[in-house]
Amino acid sequence: MGYRRIRPMAEGGILTAVAILFAFMSAYLPVIGAFVNLIWPVPIILLGVRHGYKWSLLTTAAAGLLIALLMHPLHAVSIVVGFGLIGIVLGHAIREKYGAMKTLAVGSVASLLSKAAVMGIAFLVSGVDPLFGQSDIAAKALEQSLELYQSMGIQGEQLDKMRENMATIGSLIKIILPAGFVMAAVVDTYLNYVVARLVLRKLGHVLPEFPAFSRWQLPRAIAYAFVLALVMLYWGQTREIGWLKDVAMNIQVISSAMLFVQGLSLAVFLLERYNVSRLFRGMLFFFVFTNGFLTQIVILAGAFDMVLDYRRLRKSDSAEE
Repeated sequence: MGYRRIRPMAEGGILTAVAILFAFMSAYLPVIGAFVNLIWPVPIILLGVRHGYKWSLLTTAAAGLLIALLMHPLHAVSIVVGFGLIGIVLGHAIREKYGAMKTLAVGSVASLLSKAAVMGIAFLVSGVDPLFGQSDIAAKALEQSLELYQSMGIQGEQLDKMRENMATIGSLIKIILPAGFVMAAVVDTYLNYVVARLVLRKLGHVLPEFPAFSRWQLPRAIAYAFVLALVMLYWGQTREIGWLKDVAMNIQVISSAMLFVQGLSLAVFLLERYNVSRLFRGMLFFFVFTNGFLTQIVILAGAFDMVLDYRRLRKSDSAEE
């Protein structure tokens, strides 16, 4: 009985030290620090999988306290609040043997809640809306781009046209920032799951794998959300309802990104089915990612597959059950 309690305490101490080391690396290493910051929840995930969410909660709290004492309280808040919940939720989901997609979904929700909490704390501390702060950074980057073009000799109407286009881009960025946070939540959750899975496999844990990319099937509700966003966008523009148009644009960005992933999955399925050479595949994907028209075709193909289930994946999944 004593051994069972000592073992999680020992592992908790080691993983707390790793979490603190990650915090130092994220603060003081210029390039690798950004990546280490994203995978800060991995030690919390490992402890949650091996010993339960109570130990991951204790480790998160202990790491936050020590980071606040050794570094700065605001740095502790940004890391622990921003990433601690992801580690706790992912560790619990993996321990409870959730499927890979379900684990990604609940982890993404936790990540999004964490980001919202960090922005709320930042607003309370500084009194500045973090969303506007991010848009100001984007505006400064666009202005610097204009100065660069001007130094290259671009003047007159051409420069004015560039300034107009960049102002349009800047206003669009302000509107779709919430969608960007949602997609970032999915990406950092996926990254933490992949890294934690690699470590846990070394420790003898068997985790559910994501299906092959050619067999990815996202919920049909995404296609309906895309159509709903188009209707909302039309109503918002024609009736000059600003908030409705902004909400519609965010829903459209998120659903379009997911439809694009579905379309790419369908494309990989077809390319594998007809044994298309890797050289042609590479050229095709290059044009898809660089040509807006082809991107739209992939999005429409994703909607088609999502609604009609061209690959019959839902039928095969229900048959296996």
